[in-house]
Amino acid sequence: MIIRCLVLIAFLCSSGVAAAQGPNTPRPEEIKEFHECLRKGGLVFNDRVQCIGKVFEHCAMKLQDQTSMGMRECYSRETALWEKMILNSEKELRRNENKPTKTALVEAGRNWKAFRNNTCNIPYAMNPKGTLAPVLGMECYNRLTALWALQLSEFATPLGN
Repeated sequence: MIIRCLVLIAFLCSSGVAAAQGPNTPRPEEIKEFHECLRKGGLVFNDRVQCIGKVFEHCAMKLQDQTSMGMRECYSRETALWEKMILNSEKELRRNENKPTKTALVEAGRNWKAFRNNTCNIPYAMNPKGTLAPVLGMECYNRLTALWALQLSEFATPLGN
């Protein structure tokens, strides 16, 4: 149930409906910071990994109160950017690759989503009534989404081609 809520939140963050500057929609300055960090990282995976959490940090610094709701919104904003990166990479991979690669991409995506959702449900299982569990769950969801986005991006543009 909780994972479904996380997936719904993430979906709404990246949907056209959310583009009306809702609380989970990345702000222009956050989008700029995200892309600038990735640009600075260049083609080096480990440098690009350093971008994970940058949008969250930028957002969290502007929160008037450090509530768990506000922190979850900040993670949702960043996750929306990583999910858009995933969609762009998947589109590029599907366009340029052969049928076996496309099949492998679909299978890997399915397995990755199951892994992410199961893994990020652990904080809820550990503390189902706590207010920290949703924050830890969203942090996990964001981190694993970011790592998958970076990996797919690397596959989509090997050696910067």
